[in-house]
Amino acid sequence: MKFFIIFTIFSIVIFGSVFLDTSYAQIDPLSEILFFQTGELNTEKNEFQISDEFTIREFFNGNIIRVSGTTIEGFPYITYSKIHDEDIDTHGIIFINGQFVKLTFIENPIEDIPVEQKIDDLSIATQYTQRAHSKQFIFVDVKIFEHEQNKYNKFDQNFGFISDVDIQVTITNEEQEEIFSSVGISNDKGLFETKYLIPDNSKRETLTITINAENDNSSSSKIFQVFTLGNIQNSNSPNPSP
Repeated sequence: MKFFIIFTIFSIVIFGSVFLDTSYAQIDPLSEILFFQTGELNTEKNEFQISDEFTIREFFNGNIIRVSGTTIEGFPYITYSKIHDEDIDTHGIIFINGQFVKLTFIENPIEDIPVEQKIDDLSIATQYTQRAHSKQFIFVDVKIFEHEQNKYNKFDQNFGFISDVDIQVTITNEEQEEIFSSVGISNDKGLFETKYLIPDNSKRETLTITINAENDNSSSSKIFQVFTLGNIQNSNSPNPSP
């Protein structure tokens, strides 16, 4: 993922979609801005993977770099990085569940975490139904891995599983009301599966799915969005009146 993102960034520069004038800065922002190095954006509670869908613009002779895009999980974000000599100060927000949430760009070393606090070091890989109509199921499949063995949350990876992890899947609607919850334990392949049946005559809306995974030593979470599309119109029925 990291090398794919770096390759994409430099491909954009080479082919002329984005030009960055770094003559006024002492560093290269494409290689020094933290989330381009890691491929990750973080809030205080959640981690997201950036996709190759982003736009870069520069202001004030390259001293301000704006990046806007959408994460793999489907959340739009925007960041501003101020460049001064050898320093980069980055701020940004991400739009989650109908509200803007502040992004954090401070690395917290593990030694600062109290011993009694569980570490966020589980890799949560998912595959799920992204769009569904009323009376259809939203399927959510979750696999838990050791983070160091699956840093990019690849669902089809066939090693590094963690079994016996407590998993909770929660779905909330646009009013932030919980409409579904399912709990279980990952099996010997690190897998937990659940599904939610969208009721008949449901409205078109965006649902938010939150996954919490926890065992004796670790506690991690992941959040993403799915879309309900309402009822499927019967092609044999007359057109509704205007």
